[in-house]
Amino acid sequence: MRGNVFINYRREDSAGWTGRLHDRMACELPARRIFIDVDNIEPGENFAHKLDEQVAQCDVFLPVIGPRWLAVSDEGGNRRIDNPADFVRIEIASAIRRDNVHIIPVLVDGARMPSENDLPDELRSLVQRNALEISGKRFHRDAQHLVEAVKASLPWRVRHFRGLRRAAAASVLLVAAAVLITAIASGALPNAFGLEKWIRPSAAEWARFTYVDKTNPALLYDFRRRHAGTPEDKVAEYWLGDVTARAWSKVADSPDRDALADFVSTYRHSGEAQTATQMLISSDATPADSQDASNNPGPLSRFSDCDDCPEMIVVPSGRFTMGSLATERMDAADVNEQPRQLITLPRSFALGRFEVTLGQYKAFLRETPGHDMGSECIGTLDPATPTQGWGDIPGRTYASPGFEQNDEHPVVCVSWNDAMAYVQWLAAKTGRLYRLPTEAEWEYAARAGSEDSYTFGDDESRLCQYGNGADRALNASWEPNRWCADGTRIGTAVVGAYRANRFGLRDTHGNVHEWVADCYFKDYSDTPDATRQSGAARMRPDCGAHVIRGGCWAYPPSGLRSASREQWQSFKRSYCVGFRVAMTLDD
Repeated sequence: MRGNVFINYRREDSAGWTGRLHDRMACELPARRIFIDVDNIEPGENFAHKLDEQVAQCDVFLPVIGPRWLAVSDEGGNRRIDNPADFVRIEIASAIRRDNVHIIPVLVDGARMPSENDLPDELRSLVQRNALEISGKRFHRDAQHLVEAVKASLPWRVRHFRGLRRAAAASVLLVAAAVLITAIASGALPNAFGLEKWIRPSAAEWARFTYVDKTNPALLYDFRRRHAGTPEDKVAEYWLGDVTARAWSKVADSPDRDALADFVSTYRHSGEAQTATQMLISSDATPADSQDASNNPGPLSRFSDCDDCPEMIVVPSGRFTMGSLATERMDAADVNEQPRQLITLPRSFALGRFEVTLGQYKAFLRETPGHDMGSECIGTLDPATPTQGWGDIPGRTYASPGFEQNDEHPVVCVSWNDAMAYVQWLAAKTGRLYRLPTEAEWEYAARAGSEDSYTFGDDESRLCQYGNGADRALNASWEPNRWCADGTRIGTAVVGAYRANRFGLRDTHGNVHEWVADCYFKDYSDTPDATRQSGAARMRPDCGAHVIRGGCWAYPPSGLRSASREQWQSFKRSYCVGFRVAMTLDD
């Protein structure tokens, strides 16, 4: 089957109707397959053969018969249909001679089918064909009936031409879209008029970054790790290089070893950090972490007693007001931070510069093989969906808390008992008076001279650079800090990734809760004199719950305040809880 339609008509009789029918069929069939006029009959060419050739290429033949179809005459007054050279007659006769051409007479404008006696002999069999009437009042319905009848006699590919063309066009668009999406997603097309923000996660995340975000090295390092090789990785690399260069310019010529050590901690992956490390190693000054310095430490000096021991900072003596202001409290539970107490710390003490890391805790476990870390830890099955509820999750432990960690992250899923076992092991290993900090010592060190909500003031937006809490990448059920996007969406950050307070301590706002020595009391109303006068721990014989301080990586700003405190049963382990060590210094 060829898939063509031939429309036969007389211009003087039905040109208008034929044009409408042609246009209607062209809506559903390829226009190039509908012959309505035979053009290009060259001079001298046998027109009868040309017309016969055109009819032979068709599957469906439509003679359109109007009211004057028979009566149209030539200049001599003779009916054209009686002339053997009449185009209409030649085309119809050619179609009748062919068995493979489906003829459908089409009656328009109220015309009737002519009788056999009105037709030349070679056309008389036309009256035996079932005609289809097209009425002006029912044109669309009748025309559709005709189209369906025509399509039934055509090949499948022609009948479904429109659908196939749409499918082909859709396929081309889909392929083009796939190529475009692939190019955008792979980074081959860095900028695509904003489409990259909808297709490439790195672009969407980078578009949300504020200036504060782009100058936060912890966020930039984490972003580059998660989106390595993307166009945004290159942009983040530029920002990180600029931030690193500015920070390095402040310490490159400085004799301050602590400033160099801070730089190494914050920009540990940079080339400048390697230079700073060599400067620390080759320095002529007495190293701050030497044994002599740890025996006779000065305020804010640093030391470490062994390779696997926490780095310590000497916190100077002083006094502060413990607890929160009435205007600072966020909900009824925060009354446990009242009434405020004036605390005196007459002696300096040492406190871990960082939270105890997973690597440091593993060293304890290697040397204490009998210590049982249990086989479950409190958290949620999906940390990204806290609405599932919290509870003990079998299989979650310090080694697999439910989010990615390495040895530089703070250890989690440790109970108060686990933390006590660690400091007792550390004390026995080094011969030094390691212990857990008291609650008063912890808040004094965390505040570092500040009486505001945070060590740096009351501006929540600055938490982005001082601590790992719930940020705007988390959903509303976490009550995220809308100012922050620190790159650590779920779980802990590497210790020391955020800015230090004035005492040089890191991560006192967020990352993990930290166990302290004190038993939990509902408030400060019965604070003993020993605590007010020396910062001693508050204890009692039936101590089933201890205090945790500092807030968790999943907490909103209100839970990261310096005064914020919670109780936690001593035997419980949580993927939000770790600890920091303290040390009583020799007289």
